[in-house]
Amino acid sequence: MNAVWQACPDDWETFMDVRLESLADAPDAFGSTLRGEITNTETDWRQRLTKSVVFLGSRNGKVQSIASAFPLEGDEVELTRVWTHPDARGTGLAAETVGAVLNWAKGKTVTLWVGEKNVAAERFYTKLGFERTGKRGSLPRDESIMEVEMILRPDAQANR
Repeated sequence: MNAVWQACPDDWETFMDVRLESLADAPDAFGSTLRGEITNTETDWRQRLTKSVVFLGSRNGKVQSIASAFPLEGDEVELTRVWTHPDARGTGLAAETVGAVLNWAKGKTVTLWVGEKNVAAERFYTKLGFERTGKRGSLPRDESIMEVEMILRPDAQANR
């Protein structure tokens, strides 16, 4: 059984565990690195949970999914930190976790960046209603990894 909830600062250890696991599993999918985040303090992890919205997803009692969003200017948010444990992929947990972020962002434009070669992730986002914007750029920490921007407009969210 899947469960999804919005993390609060008291969830910092669970957030830290799933975030570090995501960086170890998919290092090329994120702007951050395991080496850069493993030294964060409890205060750092708690603070992150106040500067962004973070949803965690569990399957059969084990936290295996994460999705976050940062408010941008105007009515726009950026979807980030999306990851689901390999054992939970294909179970609906990723869609439920991202869906919680999209419900939180209802009425706003949601953007994200996805690795150009990450076909499975792009297909996942397309199923949720995202489409490419035509913008392309390199991952800030590694210019050899190209990303494409995708967008979900408020009118497309209404049709979800």
